[in-house]
Amino acid sequence: MDIDSTPIHTDLVLLGGGHSQVAVLKSFGMQPLPGVRLTLVSRDVHTPYSGMLPGYIAGHYDYDTCHIDLRPLARFAGARLIHAAVNGLDLDNNTLLFADRPPLRFDWLSINTGSRPPLLTVPGADEYAVPVKPIDRFLLRWAEIIRQVCASSGPYHMVVAGAGAGGVELLLACQYYLHKRLREQNDNPDRLRWTLVSASPDILPGHNPKVRAIFTRVLAERGIKVLCNVAVTQVGPDSIQLSDGQSLPATTVFWVTGAAAAPWLRESGLATTEQGFVQVNDSLQSVSHPQVFATGDIAHVVNHPRPKSGVFAVRQGPPLTANLRRVLNGKAPQAFRPQRQFLSLISTGDPYAVASRGRWATEGRWLWRWKDRIDRAFMTRYQRLPGMPATSATAPTEMRCAGCGAKIGAAVLNRALARMPAPVQKDEIVTGLNSPDDTAVLAPPAGKLWLQSVDYFPALVDDPYLFGQIAANHALNDIFAMAAEPHSALALVTLPHAAPRLQEETLFQILSGMQTVLIQQQTALIGGHSSEGAELACGLSVNGLVEPDRLLRKAGLQCGDQLILTKPLGSGVLFAADMRRLAKGRWIDAALAVMLQSNAAASRILQQHGAHACTDITGFGLAGH
Repeated sequence: MDIDSTPIHTDLVLLGGGHSQVAVLKSFGMQPLPGVRLTLVSRDVHTPYSGMLPGYIAGHYDYDTCHIDLRPLARFAGARLIHAAVNGLDLDNNTLLFADRPPLRFDWLSINTGSRPPLLTVPGADEYAVPVKPIDRFLLRWAEIIRQVCASSGPYHMVVAGAGAGGVELLLACQYYLHKRLREQNDNPDRLRWTLVSASPDILPGHNPKVRAIFTRVLAERGIKVLCNVAVTQVGPDSIQLSDGQSLPATTVFWVTGAAAAPWLRESGLATTEQGFVQVNDSLQSVSHPQVFATGDIAHVVNHPRPKSGVFAVRQGPPLTANLRRVLNGKAPQAFRPQRQFLSLISTGDPYAVASRGRWATEGRWLWRWKDRIDRAFMTRYQRLPGMPATSATAPTEMRCAGCGAKIGAAVLNRALARMPAPVQKDEIVTGLNSPDDTAVLAPPAGKLWLQSVDYFPALVDDPYLFGQIAANHALNDIFAMAAEPHSALALVTLPHAAPRLQEETLFQILSGMQTVLIQQQTALIGGHSSEGAELACGLSVNGLVEPDRLLRKAGLQCGDQLILTKPLGSGVLFAADMRRLAKGRWIDAALAVMLQSNAAASRILQQHGAHACTDITGFGLAGH
């Protein structure tokens, strides 16, 4: 039996696309596990590689070179990608919680979400400082800072709070790039004033004296003021206060001090450190909840504490992958002992780097070239993906009954419907979901035309909630194109073969997505049909009402009419590329944002301005309609 036809029985959810979990995704793409549904939940679709971030800031790399695109990687892994931010964890029910979508269930959860600076303890830092994490938000701020610096004329004071490797490397990268930009526009880079603030007695407290001596020299050569043994106690709009009473001018303050976790992790009931990091044992499992794994900055290995560094997250990838496979196969996980020392390569802004390990240290341009090769080799693993090997499931499965229209079991359907928001109520509905029968019964109002349309298609995204929203908008847009108001809808859903509880979850997610749109458009869900099939698919049969003299038809087109497009064309090309792992994640995100936009408002505006013909451009393209 082909692996795609193996019924799903276990949900493995990866929260975060960090350095450890990209290794899990790559492994599952190379060797899938029959019966396991893999889901990646990530706030970001493009995950940055921390080792190349200074090089990107300095201008040595472009965006795509130093970011892993999670969308093609997830597709390669056969994983569902849910692009959303988590704001809670319900461990009693094994669900992830979100602000704007239904909860997501899991059997096993692996967390690799990274850390963020603890801003809240310093007054003004949240409002005026620029935290280096989350990196995507930092990069947006960095682009704005570049524009501000280039547009300014007088002194511009740049302060970096935090003199660890991250702070030192960031400062030197920023200086290198901005000095280069100012020279290119015939501006004087010396008007930029640089200050590095360290709460420790020295810079780079986690490195050996030789490394500190090298960077002390480099910082002095670059004209950077270094303040040690002082902490930032307050951040203002144009200055900072220090613990020794000093007040310094500060146009921009970069915040690279310490690390903390999102508050919801501690509130979830997981055993955490004081900073909120998940406490894990030697097998990378939570010490309090064995169904949860954690790696990278968000984890604290109780028996082997290590600094927050990307190198440890990368090294945890293989043991995390192995242990996830073991528990999914019913075996006990194995212990992993991280290395105590590692080779550190810190760049100096220009193509030059300092290497160290233990008490040893050296420097040179050749080290930057070596670092560049190492970083590019790591990124190549996840940017150039091989073709999926043909794999057969080893475990036999029972033949599934396709009788009764291959319908989903009543218990699955009823449980999913019970979790749904209440449908919109309409006076014309005689029987619907509130009083189900063999058919829905409607009593259309007199004097109006009754419109009907049906749309149904396989999933073009692997997030079932998002798919439900897209399907509902797609179906309703046919009604809007004819200047009608949607009234009611029947849902059509085909679910892949899976254990009943997993089918229930998928059905709930799809119907919730549909209901989100239907409620927004005051459309009643009155029934539907569900079945099993080889792949996820859904659609809706929609009903609409319109007064006869307001109906818009394609036949109303007249010579000399102006053609108005309410949305861009080309989504079909993008998703064809996505299926072949050729589309960038941000391209698909932009297309999805358009597909989630209803044509209801556009239809009303066109009617108000005298349009006399309209059509909904979908699968047949512009010329075909």
